[in-house]
Amino acid sequence: MKSNRVSTSKTLVIQVFLIVPFILGWISVGEGQQSLTISGTGQSISGAGAAQLGVTADFQIPVQGFVLAVGIDSSLLQVSDVSLEGTPSELLNPDFAVAEIFPDGFTLGVIYETEPPIEGLVLEPGNDVTLASYTLQSMVILEKGESLEASVDFVDFTLNDPPLQNILIQGGESVGNAEGLILNSAPTAVTLLPPPPASLSIENVNADDNFEGCARIMLDSPGGETQGFVLAIAHDESVLELMDIDLVGTDTATVAPDFVAISLESGGGTLGVIFDVEAPFEDKALPPGSGLHLSSFCYRLLDPLIITEGEPVPDPVDSDLVFTDGVFGNPPLSNVIVQGGLSISPELISGQFHADPVILPSENTILSIQTEFDLSQGDAPIPGAQGQLNVKYSDPDDNIQGFTLTVCYDCELTLDEESWTFEDSILEEVGVEYLAVQVDDDPQDGDGCELIVGILLDALPPFDGQTLPQSEDLLKVGSMTVEIDETAPCDGALTIEFCDGINGLGEVILDTNVVINFDSIRNFERQSTVVQVVPLELFQRGDCNSDDQVDLADVATLVSNLFFGFEILCPDACDMNDDSAQNLADAVFGLNFLFNFGGAPPLPGPYDDGPDPSEDSLPVCQSDDTAC
Repeated sequence: MKSNRVSTSKTLVIQVFLIVPFILGWISVGEGQQSLTISGTGQSISGAGAAQLGVTADFQIPVQGFVLAVGIDSSLLQVSDVSLEGTPSELLNPDFAVAEIFPDGFTLGVIYETEPPIEGLVLEPGNDVTLASYTLQSMVILEKGESLEASVDFVDFTLNDPPLQNILIQGGESVGNAEGLILNSAPTAVTLLPPPPASLSIENVNADDNFEGCARIMLDSPGGETQGFVLAIAHDESVLELMDIDLVGTDTATVAPDFVAISLESGGGTLGVIFDVEAPFEDKALPPGSGLHLSSFCYRLLDPLIITEGEPVPDPVDSDLVFTDGVFGNPPLSNVIVQGGLSISPELISGQFHADPVILPSENTILSIQTEFDLSQGDAPIPGAQGQLNVKYSDPDDNIQGFTLTVCYDCELTLDEESWTFEDSILEEVGVEYLAVQVDDDPQDGDGCELIVGILLDALPPFDGQTLPQSEDLLKVGSMTVEIDETAPCDGALTIEFCDGINGLGEVILDTNVVINFDSIRNFERQSTVVQVVPLELFQRGDCNSDDQVDLADVATLVSNLFFGFEILCPDACDMNDDSAQNLADAVFGLNFLFNFGGAPPLPGPYDDGPDPSEDSLPVCQSDDTAC
């Protein structure tokens, strides 16, 4: 059985045409006007689209074969296919058919019979007989309002090697232009137009109960196949985290691209896709159309809107997702689609990430964090001071099996991970079988300073069910050292607050929760705290004249102030007996100290500057020693 094929072996075509006369015999060709015509003209091609044209023939003598040599302007068009499908030649199932596509055109040679037995297969005479069809694709992307006319021409002795000419084989002879074959080229075969408007859009996304959501990236492109694309989308990194760029369930995944490059960056992400870059090249591409799902950009809200019933309801979050050119990637990338091998900048339509507050039923569990600075020991909350961070709980009707504490704190504070202790806490009595304390104190890692504490009371066999006892009062479960940095701002409010969705030094995202009856409970009251850095007086008690030493001149200064109104800078320094008053008793106390009749002035003492551990109503010191 003969096979109907279009081969690409041009050498064989030439050889066949040389032996045709010997196979078919020399038969005289009669007179009559015969022609080849470029058909299907007058079409328009938008953007990187394509159009199918053909070649028809008028002839009065049977045709035993033919050669076509058709040229185009390669700067405007390219030939993507040459076919006999749907033509009379297809019905004849020729022994030999060879097509060769070049940048500037194509050749096609067909001989109906080359193999014995020779049965006399021919195309019968006729007009407008379709010999072949071919597809032309635009190679230019025009701007709005532009258009170009492109020609398709019969070209003799230009294409192939050796060059071929347009001929009909009739009676064993080659009939070409020199023998009277008219070649009707098409100077305005097709009109090239700008592409129909293409657009990339980000669908608005509503977050789920975990405050996560995926925004679908959609393409509308009716003008041509899309061979690839680049997406570059920005988000507010103070509000959202880009968790993933996903292709699952998309039109992109259906085509199975050969190349996919995903990059998650600070404040945005990029996706590059090319559908067909690996052999065998199959012309894979997204078809023209609207509502094509390219990918999904998946986000998480950094500060979940979780409140307990009865608390003020915060406003929903609406955060913009924006196509952004020239910012992300190295080198910076722009949002484009690729059609016909050319990059096209489509219309860009941005979207939003929306999250509503989640209101949880109220529980009567309380977790509380508190700070304690011992003023009597000179540990007032001033820069450089140390105190205790205490964690407490209360629950009058549930037995807590464990909890996870997730805390964000001001990086002007330093927490000592190794200092965690159960001393003087309820857990010192009950016992703990699992403890994890993690301090992330790197302010440069993008997520601030974080404390994570995990406690499980009954984690090892034999499991005897120990829990925290029920309590209406706040009971301490543990504490650790907190220090105010020397660089802390004077009068600054340094926050230590519960925060969900942090990872500390690890990769797992954690939230504050308590474990009750083997369930993780998050809907309970959380009491955060603030360390208020104070501009505390620093002075030597007894240094009434503020000259950084305690001597008889200070007693004289005090007496002059009491009886003659002499100005002093630090009344607390003149309160030598620390009775929260300034009077003659202080002068007597100072003399007794100086001449060994009595003890030294109380803290901060007469030798070094320090804070006043006693509360009083005396005016604040104005001396140089008073600082924050």
